[in-house]
This record gives sequence, structure tokens and C-alpha cells, in this order.
Amino acid sequence: MTDRALAIDPDNARAHAQLGWSAMYYDNDLVSAATHFERALALEPANGAIVSSAVALLVGLGRLDEAIALGQYMVSRDPVNATSHFNLGIYYIYAGRWEEAADSYRTTLRLSPGYIGARYGMGVALLVQGDAQAALDEFLLEEGDEEYRVKGTALAQHALGRQTDFESALAELTERWGGMWPSEVAQVHAMTGDADAAFAWLDKAVAQNEAGLDHQFLIPLYEPVHDDPRWKVFLEEVGSSPEQLATIEFEVTLPR
Repeated sequence: MTDRALAIDPDNARAHAQLGWSAMYYDNDLVSAATHFERALALEPANGAIVSSAVALLVGLGRLDEAIALGQYMVSRDPVNATSHFNLGIYYIYAGRWEEAADSYRTTLRLSPGYIGARYGMGVALLVQGDAQAALDEFLLEEGDEEYRVKGTALAQHALGRQTDFESALAELTERWGGMWPSEVAQVHAMTGDADAAFAWLDKAVAQNEAGLDHQFLIPLYEPVHDDPRWKVFLEEVGSSPEQLATIEFEVTLPR
């Protein structure tokens, strides 16, 4: 359908954006994605949907400063759009800008009190800053995504030194979601200091070709294992090593 649209109108910006999205998420072809997104942005530089798609590619390439700039642009265009604030919070988390992430999530929740994932994001921002009890309070309020609530609870209980509660939450996470999302279990093991278990679960994720593995390098919960030689091997397996990403050219100009 999209190819037909381009055959009729080669300058169809939305068709280029759709092909870019498909290349990025279904084919893991970031080079083709960049080509299509560049064309789409050249044709419609202020189209919000196209800008959002381009931000997703920038994030996947690890170009977080540019992603944040575009995320801020989207917020400025529509200050009461909860999704724009939520997405900006994610970019801040990836960039390690915890206070700004928390502010974005607070705004998201003011605009949309039940926004799925916002309490979890807030909890992560608080946890990495050392406030485990406040993080736990946020995780327990995450009603929209039960997996986030259980995962966050495991992380916070471990940070609070409550080993029994941690093991109970981790067991629930593993039993209920480990088969579908092994990387979620890997993140908890990495953050809580069990590198061997973390990489064993990442091996499972790679073996079953879990979606989104190329974005794992952005998640701050893996920081304790970044110096482990196995981390570099994992990044190369999923095409996300700095050297691999640096070969992909993608020029983006901030809309006026």
C-alpha cells in the first residue's frame, strides 16, 4: 500500500515516514529508515507524526541530545499533550537527566493521571537518584501496567535491603513475563548485581529474537554491567555497538 502511494506520488511524506518506521522496527534496517525519514522531513519538516518517528530513530542511534531537542520542540508545539511529555521523560531517562525526567513524568500525570508507564518512569528516576522508598511508592501506584509495577517493586525492595520481598517480586516477574520478555528479567538482575543471571537472560532474549533488543543499550538499569566484556558482545550481536551505530548517517534539522 505504501509502495503504491509512492509510485503515484514520490513526494508523499507520510508514505516515506511509514516505510522508515517499517524499516526501523520490522527489518532492523536503520540505514533505509534514515533515508526515508530524511526524505519525509525534507518534504514536511513540521509534521508532528513524522518528527516523532524521526526522534525514535535518533534515540535508536544513541543521539540523545538531538532527540531531546526534538522532544522539547514537540512539547512546545502542544504543551497539554501528555504523550509528548511522557516521551520526553523517556529521552531524559536514557540521557541520565533524572530531575528533568521526573519533571516530565509529573507533567504527564497532571495532564493524564492514569498514564500507563509514567509512574514506573518516575520510580526509575527516583531509584537511580537513591530514593528507593519514594521509588517504591511510585511503582506501587503503577496501575496501568502490572509488569512495570512488579518489576519496579523488585528493584526498589532490593535497594531497600528487603531480600525476601525482592525475591518474591523477582520470582513473580520471572514466572509471569520472563518467557515473553526475557530482557525485563535481565534488567533486574543487572541492576541488582547478578551479572551472570543478567547475561543468561539476555542470551534467551537474543535466541528468541525479542523485539526492541537494539534499544537495550539505552536502559540505565544495565549500568552495573557496562564494564563486563559480555556487554560489548551483546551490543554487537544486536547491532547497537557505538561503532556500528556511528556508520549510520542521518541528518535532522530542528523545525522552525
